[in-house]
Amino acid sequence: MRFNFDLTESNPNSSSRKSLTPKEDIQWVPLQNHPLFASSDEDTAPRSPSNLLAWDGASRFYYWDSNLRCLHRISIRLGDPEPSTVLAASLSKVLQTDAEINFEVNKISINRNGSAMLLSGTNGLCVMYLYGRSFGKDNAIVCRTVSIGPQIYFNESNVIQTRRVSWHPYSDTHLGILSSDSVFRLFDLSSDVLKPEQEYYLQPVEPGRSRNAAAICPVDFSFGGDHLWDRFSSHLSRCCMFFMSRFEDCVHKWESVLEIYSDAETFGLKSANPVAVNNSNRAISWLEATFPELAHESKEGELSTLKAHPYAVFDASLCLQGPLRKVHHGGEDEDPAVSVAECEGRAISFLYDLASKDSILVTAWSGGHMQIDALADEIQPVWMVGSPPRLRVNSQDHIIGLAMLCESISGELPVVKLDQPHDNTVWLGHPPPLLRLAIVDLALPRKTESGSCISMFVDPVMPERIYSVHDGGIDSIVLHFLPFTSQSGGKDEMVRTPSVHPVLSTCQGSPNLQSVAADSIEGRSTLLQYLNLFHENYVEYAHKVYFELEHHGPRLKRIIDDQHARLGEAQEKLSKVRKKQSGLEDRMNNAMHQHNLLEQRLHCLKNLPGAHKKPLSKAEREFKSELDHFTGVELDALLTSIDTLRARLRRFTQSSKGDVANQQMKTGGRNYALDAQISQLKSSIAKLSLLNSENTKKVKLVESVLKNQESSR
Repeated sequence: MRFNFDLTESNPNSSSRKSLTPKEDIQWVPLQNHPLFASSDEDTAPRSPSNLLAWDGASRFYYWDSNLRCLHRISIRLGDPEPSTVLAASLSKVLQTDAEINFEVNKISINRNGSAMLLSGTNGLCVMYLYGRSFGKDNAIVCRTVSIGPQIYFNESNVIQTRRVSWHPYSDTHLGILSSDSVFRLFDLSSDVLKPEQEYYLQPVEPGRSRNAAAICPVDFSFGGDHLWDRFSSHLSRCCMFFMSRFEDCVHKWESVLEIYSDAETFGLKSANPVAVNNSNRAISWLEATFPELAHESKEGELSTLKAHPYAVFDASLCLQGPLRKVHHGGEDEDPAVSVAECEGRAISFLYDLASKDSILVTAWSGGHMQIDALADEIQPVWMVGSPPRLRVNSQDHIIGLAMLCESISGELPVVKLDQPHDNTVWLGHPPPLLRLAIVDLALPRKTESGSCISMFVDPVMPERIYSVHDGGIDSIVLHFLPFTSQSGGKDEMVRTPSVHPVLSTCQGSPNLQSVAADSIEGRSTLLQYLNLFHENYVEYAHKVYFELEHHGPRLKRIIDDQHARLGEAQEKLSKVRKKQSGLEDRMNNAMHQHNLLEQRLHCLKNLPGAHKKPLSKAEREFKSELDHFTGVELDALLTSIDTLRARLRRFTQSSKGDVANQQMKTGGRNYALDAQISQLKSSIAKLSLLNSENTKKVKLVESVLKNQESSR
């Protein structure tokens, strides 16, 4: 038991809201003395057998109030200093449905994670979500409530009634329903509450062969346990069937799935019988499609759990295996109709119990008897080829639902004996026989003609103990002989009948230990009875626990060694990371330093004068290139020519002044020609000077224009 005594509730609208029941005002009282369980008038009691209590497996107890039509949640804990008693908080929290419940609730049941509560009755079925709620008046908690399959069940146009409603043990959102039309439906509440995800129309026997109406209309079912193929099966009264496991939130242990896979390969594919090879081959194909990790040859150490994937066989439907036949220790086989006479009345409830290596089937009869059988062989799925299921797909062609007709295998079944070779029974499609363990007579008073109403459940701590709840109270049935568990342990135990002990009696005049004197005969007899009860329930259970621990010791040691090896590898990797951490830190610091330098350089470049100027266009670049060419080549050549002419002019002027007279005398006839050349030269120089000045002005004008354009950008 997990203990959680925090009575505060989280409100999505307020993170600091105070608790509805302050802790300093809590008073703890014995659970049986809680004010909610005070005696009331007989008129307020439900008219049909009911179970209005539920426990979430931790520290919360739920009770449905038929008068107020609300759910009470009670916090519980073990007593101190008496841990054998259960104490409950005197104040409970009220949970109300957001929709009106217009039917009488006779059973409540909570799912695996404690998030949803099933409310079922003779005229209605709904689910109440316990989280994600709002707060109504009078500090009551209003919970979202939805009806399950309103178009199928409890409809005015049909008379289909529910026989059994149960949560799936490996899923938080899947709900199994067996109805009066002999159809087993599986709802996935996370996707659709109106239509079932899977439908199986049960046909236990061929028409005209049944001697008992109960064989045609199953009255109860129970999901299988964590043992080989049992986890994918659903057991009905004297029949067993398989369903397609497409639970997206269902997680299976790797070792369990691998054990099934290896069993099909070892005893099926390697069999000399072609029927066994065909059946096992289909089962292996189904496993590989549902769990793709098996086909990928993953190693056992790499995975610890597997998640189921959606898959459906398109050309075949699952067979309904049964009615199951009974076989005795000596090997005599018996027709199932003969065993019906051993118990009076009709079958009213059914229970599957996995006790160690034995699959136990318990059937309760209205005459007050409990028929206890064990499966004498393993069950395997069998498909009927040529009977395709009906699939329902969405707009993306994804399978969202399926329906199939589950029929029994036609023809006479062979006689199965306990001493037969293993190859003659495995994977041949034969239903497993039943090994009769005992028939328990509860000695119930006959109050009505219809008989007694008996419900059963398994002790979660000690699976060999089964509790039966009936009109006379509660009885504990302890199984002292488990055939296959004893056989696997190497023990040759004698067949011992189960022991029945009353836990709670509603009959008047029941014995009370406190009212019996210790030295009286009644006291000694009662003390001896309690000593025998203690020995049977606890001493033998301790021996079984010791054997299980000793048997699983090597396997647990292998798992622990594997975990230690993985831990050592992880620590080695961590040490390598620590060694490289200093070098990584230095490299990171250098990288950050270089990053800072680059940012500073980029900032400096952004501050340059021409950093924000636009680039020149193509025409501007061509014009600038022409100006650069003119400035660097033609203008320099022109200036050089002008300087050369000026130098020559100075030299010529100086030389001509001293020789003017001589020249005039010597060359009197040539003065006129020389003057003409000089005047022509002067005019050329003047023109060159004028051209030079004009070019200089143009260059300055162009430079000023370019400067203006650059400054305007």
